[in-house]
Amino acid sequence: MKKYLLGAAVAAATVFGGTPAQFGVTSVQAAECGKVSITEMDWASSAVVTAVAKFLMEQGYGCEVQKVPSSTVPALTSLAETGEPDILTEVWANSTPAYEPLLKDGKLVELGHVLSDGGVEAWWIPAYLAESNPELTT
Repeated sequence: MKKYLLGAAVAAATVFGGTPAQFGVTSVQAAECGKVSITEMDWASSAVVTAVAKFLMEQGYGCEVQKVPSSTVPALTSLAETGEPDILTEVWANSTPAYEPLLKDGKLVELGHVLSDGGVEAWWIPAYLAESNPELTT
């Protein structure tokens, strides 16, 4: 549990800015960090967030961080069944109905929004293609 809380606080500091101490991490907790598993989802923004969080946890707190290649559904399934990985860096909750029950059951704690201005998940095509093939826009 200490590992999870430390990882959560470091991730919060990464996402929201500030120092881990502002999120309740003491030097004693940092020394006890140990091994932490963190997802690296299969899209670019998650890779960036994972790299920053991994760097901060390793360089700032001496954690041993294991990146776990994943995507939303496998990560949430693993979390529900095994309690691992410790940190999900970015989840697009609209892609799985399991997200809300995990929150409700306390198996998942939201720390914040990685894309603070909001993100849009959609299919994108060039304007010329939509103009020449309007059926593609529905």
